[in-house]
Amino acid sequence: MRMTSALVGILVLAACSNSEPPPVPAEPVVVAAIPAAIPETDLYVLAVGGNGFRPNMDLAALRIRYGTDAVVDEDVPLGEGQTERGAIIHPTDPTRRAYVYFVDGNVNRTISAIYVRDPGSLWAGPMGLRLGMTTVDLDRLNGKPFRFLGFDWDYGGYVSNWTEGSLATSFLPPGMLAVRLEPPELAEGEQRPEGYPSGDSEFPSDLASVKAQPPIVSEIGLSFVPES
Repeated sequence: MRMTSALVGILVLAACSNSEPPPVPAEPVVVAAIPAAIPETDLYVLAVGGNGFRPNMDLAALRIRYGTDAVVDEDVPLGEGQTERGAIIHPTDPTRRAYVYFVDGNVNRTISAIYVRDPGSLWAGPMGLRLGMTTVDLDRLNGKPFRFLGFDWDYGGYVSNWTEGSLATSFLPPGMLAVRLEPPELAEGEQRPEGYPSGDSEFPSDLASVKAQPPIVSEIGLSFVPES
């Protein structure tokens, strides 16, 4: 009886020693979220929210959006011959180039504005606004005449008041639309009409001299209004 019990014990131990150890639970695999690709048609549209821009975007976010090599950290123009540190999207391609400004001119902070200025640019603004359009086109998009600053000085041609038209609220808050105009080129022997906008005063877009020679959109910008 003792031998039988001992033999049973040995057999049990042998069976236990030959059995496979229980499987070790696998470590959970963590998959990093991959941002959805933005359609090419949305990459070159000045818009706020959705596939557009947000006031919390920084230089790193721009490089994710357009590619590291496509966004270069360098000086951008301010006007009156002044510059500050900023970034340029596609600096060697005028059809896709855009100038990016940052809060306090510090590229380590968030963006404050984006401007496009190159004739023939692929970029579009709200409501289909594009470089090369005239004040006649802007009147149509806005639904009513607007006001702009006269030409021939450093800030000449900037739209100063959309007079509560459609373009006044074409961006979601806190985005603000900026548009600059320039006079059309004159044909040989042609003169500017009397009373054509000049100097640091406001002029209406339905002025007779403006209708005679409609100014052209030379700059479109999206800026973010700072929080008060």
